[in-house]
Amino acid sequence: MALSETASESNASIHSTFASRYVRVSLPRFKIPENSIPKEAAYQIINDELMLDGNPRLNLASFVTTWMEPECDKLIMASINKNYVDMDEYPVTTELQVPPSYPFPIPTLFLPCPFLLLSNLR
Repeated sequence: MALSETASESNASIHSTFASRYVRVSLPRFKIPENSIPKEAAYQIINDELMLDGNPRLNLASFVTTWMEPECDKLIMASINKNYVDMDEYPVTTELQVPPSYPFPIPTLFLPCPFLLLSNLR
């Protein structure tokens, strides 16, 4: 059961204090605006919204750590722009996504949705 509700009106808008020098009117929250805005303003608005999500490092009730070594962060950032769905271009990702412990034979062609497949095995 969700404890909070989300506004679902399509006319809801975002009022950003920091982007106000770039954006003269409020931006729609749940649809793409008809006119473009500068990339700096878009970044600031999205960054402001993400700041409201909370900081996982401040969650003392969690047993899951969010800290990683700086080298791991660098590796993630170096590989974040790769299209891993292209299994011909990146064949190693297929091997990583399909563990050898599947209780059934792996077909030669399968759907590229490893997380869905893994979650259904439980």
